[in-house]
Formats: sequence, C-alpha cells, structure tokens
Amino acid sequence: MADDKGKEKPKGPPWWVTYVALLVAGIILMGQAYEIAQLQKWTARLGISLIYSAIALLVANGKLPGILAAIIVWAAALITFAL
Repeated sequence: MADDKGKEKPKGPPWWVTYVALLVAGIILMGQAYEIAQLQKWTARLGISLIYSAIALLVANGKLPGILAAIIVWAAALITFAL
C-alpha cells in the first residue's frame, strides 16, 4: 500500500531493532572483554540494557522483534555478571 507521495510503506514489524540489539550486546560484551572503564560498572551495563529495551519495545509496539531485542541485550548484560 502506498502513501500520498507514492512511497511504499513497510509491512510487518521492524526487524531492524533486533539487529541493533545484536550490535549493542556486542558492545557490552566487548567492553567487558577489553576492560573498557566506562563499561566496567554494573550500573552502566544495566542502564544501557534498560534504555535500549525501552526503545526497542516502543518502536516495535511490543511485538516479537522488540521482545527479542530486549532479551538479547539483557542476556548480554547478565552474561557479563557471570564472567
């Protein structure tokens, strides 16, 4: 279905939030591996996880891509506590 300007509207949920979640999770894990000072604090890791989860769930309207993105980011944050 096209809008007023003739452009096609995207169909389905925004899967890009899941891909960005993989990027954020990678940054969290690399920060732990390379001992980046700003990402060594548990409050920073929790803050990143909370903020990205909220954004992903809002953008995806609580659909599968948003939930999957939140799970990916939280799994990365929790893994850093286990290491």
